[in-house]
Amino acid sequence: MESKISTITIIGSGRMGLGIGQEIAVAGHNVVFHDIDLHILQKVKSMIEDNLLRLAEWGVMKSEEIQPALDRISTDSRLSHSAEAADLVIEAVVENLEVKIKLFRVLEQICQGPTILASNTSTLMPTKLAEGSDRPGRVLVMHYFYPAYLMPLVEIVRGEQTSDQTVDSVYGFLSKMGKKPVICKKEAPGFVANRLQIAFEREAFHMVQRGIATAQDVDKVVKYSFGRRMGVAGPFEILEHNEGYDMTVACEKYMLPDMDSSNEPYHLILEMVKKGKIGMRSEEGFYRWTPDFIEQWEKRMEKNLIGYLK
Repeated sequence: MESKISTITIIGSGRMGLGIGQEIAVAGHNVVFHDIDLHILQKVKSMIEDNLLRLAEWGVMKSEEIQPALDRISTDSRLSHSAEAADLVIEAVVENLEVKIKLFRVLEQICQGPTILASNTSTLMPTKLAEGSDRPGRVLVMHYFYPAYLMPLVEIVRGEQTSDQTVDSVYGFLSKMGKKPVICKKEAPGFVANRLQIAFEREAFHMVQRGIATAQDVDKVVKYSFGRRMGVAGPFEILEHNEGYDMTVACEKYMLPDMDSSNEPYHLILEMVKKGKIGMRSEEGFYRWTPDFIEQWEKRMEKNLIGYLK
């Protein structure tokens, strides 16, 4: 179905909201940013301009495209003014169910037409978000990944009463922008991507806790072997091309009994949290997150993600 979405409101101007609105504006749509923090709203355009200048330096977009994109962006601290004329509202506020439900109920009163109400939540179910709604058919989840303007995937998660028309409109809108949307046909905690990611992380922690390998060597294994393949092909493609499911079954008979199936956090990670070694925010985890290390890590990540876009 051809998307009729042209005016979009982003509620929440943090890292996720900023990236989502940025690429929508670059794609040619009018974007209104709403936030209760006036200080953040005042910086929206300058932060997006910095991002676009870097993209131009990397050759992902033309410098003459920057100003037109910025001209399509506006800000408004008044929720009713921000959302009343929107075809699509995407909220990217704090990950709190009560806060989001309250916001959606207010939006339902403001947006009286066919406006689609979407959440960028990574964990909450759209059916819950639509509780108490008179029109749950227009509520869904649009789960982007950080940084939104460099990561192509968006998970479209339908609730129990989300209409096919709503799903089709959002799918068409994202596809036309060049995103790679997938439809989660059934609600499940973590949707698709985070369920895969958590399963992978569970075994990584399991191996470190058992002393099979260090955290640093586990990272090296991923970066310099199957992680490179997975940048261009998914697990089913790789299994079918490289091995076949008969070989997969043969290997799993030996490996699965020794792999982890725990549904509780590891003692190792709980101990690290207890010691305050939570990663970059505490400057220490399995790595020492010095300012130089952070800068080099972020540059490496940005360079490679932009390389995929090229």
